[in-house]
Amino acid sequence: MKKISLILLVVISLFSANLFAQVLDAPEEGPRDSFYEKISFNQRKPFNFPYVREADVVWQWRIWRVIDFREKQNQVFYYPTQPDQGRVNLFYALEQAINEGKIKVYGDDEFKQEIDWATQKELYSRVDETTVDSVDIDGTEFQVTKKVPIPLNPDDIKTLRIKENWFIDKQRTVQDVRIAGFSPIYYQVKEEGAPPITIPLFWVRYDDPEVRELLANTEVYNFKNDAQRRSYDDIFLKRMFSSYIIKESNVYGLRTISNYTTGDEALRESDNLKDKIFDYEEDMWEY
Repeated sequence: MKKISLILLVVISLFSANLFAQVLDAPEEGPRDSFYEKISFNQRKPFNFPYVREADVVWQWRIWRVIDFREKQNQVFYYPTQPDQGRVNLFYALEQAINEGKIKVYGDDEFKQEIDWATQKELYSRVDETTVDSVDIDGTEFQVTKKVPIPLNPDDIKTLRIKENWFIDKQRTVQDVRIAGFSPIYYQVKEEGAPPITIPLFWVRYDDPEVRELLANTEVYNFKNDAQRRSYDDIFLKRMFSSYIIKESNVYGLRTISNYTTGDEALRESDNLKDKIFDYEEDMWEY
């Protein structure tokens, strides 16, 4: 009995010493920048979608839409351009997770071929020429033209392309939507004065658990209420963004609006496709 008590005493002592050491080794936190303790966003879990059976899907329509960060409602995707008060923009959060190997990225919206972002990123850098003064061994001054590599500038990522599926679930008697994936669009200017070229940098699967967790744990700014904290997951789930449709699936395959109309007509066609989504839902039910 004494031996058992002694063993228990030794185990408890070791456990207490280890716990005390962990407390001592814990990083010191700075002064709290709030009058109350905020719950860490790292503790949030992504929303679990209801299960959908194939037999319950009576209608489905695939579309591609664009979120323009230059619109006021969408500025939460673009700002802050640098980390500020625990907040980062969407591309910064994605790139950090990619560099840490947490999420996978793909070369197209079918998610068939995974790509290496570090290698892909170098393709979007450009070379600029600058003239510098130099002196030769005789002291003669002359000018030298040097090529200066300019890496991809995250500030030039101004839109987000989304691929999503609208459907009607007869089991729940609702029209619903599932985002399949999204791609940051880079506006590359190769020559000064030339119009920018839009380039999808990579595609991310929205249903990837690591991606959903990243979106749920990344805080965004709330324009109206600092106390009501939102995440990118909230923005996507609650459709708290402005967008326009650029492509749809139809009997002829994929139809891109820019192939048959441009300018204001393209925006009107986008609105027509939006109306088509909700009109179809009303036509499905009898009152």
